[in-house]
Amino acid sequence: MNKQEAAEYLNISVRTLQRLTADGAIIAGMVKGKTGLVTDYTKDDLDAYKKRAAEPQQRDDTRYVKPHVIPSDAPSQALQRVGSVEGVKAFALMIADALRGAQTPADGHRAEPSITELNAKFLLTLKDAARLSSLSTGHLANALTTGQLKGKKIGKGWKIAPDALKTYVGKVLK
Repeated sequence: MNKQEAAEYLNISVRTLQRLTADGAIIAGMVKGKTGLVTDYTKDDLDAYKKRAAEPQQRDDTRYVKPHVIPSDAPSQALQRVGSVEGVKAFALMIADALRGAQTPADGHRAEPSITELNAKFLLTLKDAARLSSLSTGHLANALTTGQLKGKKIGKGWKIAPDALKTYVGKVLK
């Protein structure tokens, strides 16, 4: 059956069917159509997916730590509270997941790096350099093309060393 028929059979949208196929959750074959190869789904493969989707998901309890276990003191005391190395690893994974979530908001757009993070970079993009120096991107782009500011064009964008930016800003302020 084609994508539309398979989506109706599973009671999902065609786009969701495409995502599930791309993720490998649903197996699809290719058959020759009028204009080339087209995706083909078998009833057996769709039934197998329905069966897997209907099964309750197994939760991996090693990835979660109970709230009363969260340590506030030294790591050795945390290990005593948790009682195992696996518990401490699970706690560390929970913190790492939380930090990853803090880096990318729910809307999917990454937050701009802070000034402190920009200072720690080896190379700055033109946008980052403008933000760090409080000069416009146009001003910095002009300085790069005239050679007043040292930088290197890599791909489509400029890369600027923080030291070169500091030197240029020092000259501009004099």
